[in-house]
Amino acid sequence: MLRASAEANKLTINLNAIADSSLNSGVENGDVLLAFADAVTGEDHGRLIEARANLLDKMGPGPLVQSAAIAANFSMNDRAANATGIPMESIFLKGSEKYRTALGINNFASARNTLKN
Repeated sequence: MLRASAEANKLTINLNAIADSSLNSGVENGDVLLAFADAVTGEDHGRLIEARANLLDKMGPGPLVQSAAIAANFSMNDRAANATGIPMESIFLKGSEKYRTALGINNFASARNTLKN
């Protein structure tokens, strides 16, 4: 979705920053957003509090709420798809192959299960 959004808005982004936070994503406040996303998916509550406060400080309350809603929606979508056993569509698999490989997504257990179906 980030790649498609960037293309639609004619932005140059570096998707590798998703897996390597030392890289510049090319997204305004991308470092703040990635730190928040990492904290949301992590288990360190203190880190989440810090990332949330940093996002609020740098971007304001609207972007904080939007970021939290997006994170919650992605989590919900993934859980619903995994719980029901929905297979990944082949057109998406083909279109995302080089990105999945470059970012190491194929190494996740959930990806391995999807890819073998």
